[in-house]
Amino acid sequence: MAELEVAKNLKKAIEMAKSSQHSQIHKLKEVAFEIIIIVFAVSLSIYLHTWSEHREEKHQASMFLNGLSNDLLKDIEEMQSDLEAFRQQKILFTYISQLPNNAIANADSIAKYHSYLFSYTGLGKNNGRYEGFKSSGKLQYIENQSILNLILDYYEESIPLLKISTEYYKNQKTKLSDFVIDNSIDYPQGNLMKVLASEQIKNRCRIYLSSVDQIISSYEKCIDNCHQIIEDIGKEAH
Repeated sequence: MAELEVAKNLKKAIEMAKSSQHSQIHKLKEVAFEIIIIVFAVSLSIYLHTWSEHREEKHQASMFLNGLSNDLLKDIEEMQSDLEAFRQQKILFTYISQLPNNAIANADSIAKYHSYLFSYTGLGKNNGRYEGFKSSGKLQYIENQSILNLILDYYEESIPLLKISTEYYKNQKTKLSDFVIDNSIDYPQGNLMKVLASEQIKNRCRIYLSSVDQIISSYEKCIDNCHQIIEDIGKEAH
């Protein structure tokens, strides 16, 4: 519609400039008037287009942040479960690492934490919404730089560091599992308690598996990050 108006007024200005029925002063006034109308129409069109784009960007950013809050709530739930699992594993592997020489593991103590002996704990992928928004170049739609920085820190720094730590831990735990499987007889009633008290197992527990404070700290930091992002998004919505 604006383009038609511009074309119409531009045609008028050209016709007026070519007209021989009016004085030069009159023609200049009419042409200037048409040009003013053209400039106004173009400026208004640009403003409305920019306003409409900005409004759509804000809408998309708002929808993304609301969805992200739900994603982070799921992350918190999963991470709290993981965190408890690592705390229990720390107790188990600290106990094994401190067994006296020539002693065997207590069957009741091992039974209490048996589910943590060979299981693996790690944060699953729940970043599809973030990755999709990022890959489409829309992160810039988030106008609140504080929220954006928190989101970037969570997904680009905190989560990758957490996954590196847990993956390394998992590899060490796999080696422990392999040793137990290779050296156990009549599992689990056979010589499992003796195998768990072996120097190879105690050393691995002492060096790697009981030292999960960094992982626990990383989980706690990620959970705090999630709570802060959710809180700030809530404030922004109001």
